Amino acid sequence: ILTRLPQNFPAAVIVAQHMPASFTGALSRRLDDQCPMPVAEVTASTTIRAGHIYVAKGDADIVVARRTDGLVVRPAPASTMYRWHPSVDRLVASVIEVVEPSRTVGVLLTGMGDDGAEQMTHLHDGGGRTIAESEESAVVWGMPGQLVARNGASVVLDAEQVANQLLTWV
Repeated sequence: ILTRLPQNFPAAVIVAQHMPASFTGALSRRLDDQCPMPVAEVTASTTIRAGHIYVAKGDADIVVARRTDGLVVRPAPASTMYRWHPSVDRLVASVIEVVEPSRTVGVLLTGMGDDGAEQMTHLHDGGGRTIAESEESAVVWGMPGQLVARNGASVVLDAEQVANQLLTWV
């Protein structure tokens, strides 16, 4: 999906991938080599810029906050309020607090459990757009399936269709 987004993509992309910290740095470097947009693992508070991809550090969470000079993405210690880390629910909840939902797109891809489903449903209900990966293309349809079950998906798409939908919406 990320390799199909152009260098001049007019929005930032923030990735919360359930992985240990020992893997997310390597993932970020590999994606940076393969994607037209620059990719970085978030290890400190970072100003969010359109056309950049930010990957959460494993075993922690990632949140978006508003500062006087704009939006930042920053790592946060894993919270016991959330079962999986980096937590999709915690990321989306932080986005909803500082960005108008109608200006936000959330994508929920393959994964076990229900992380992301609750907050992405809130995003959808508040006017944001949400994509759930289809059961046909997901390795594990737990997370996107939970979003669909909660009526929180604007669309359900195969993974190969997600980039084109993002380009249409953004």
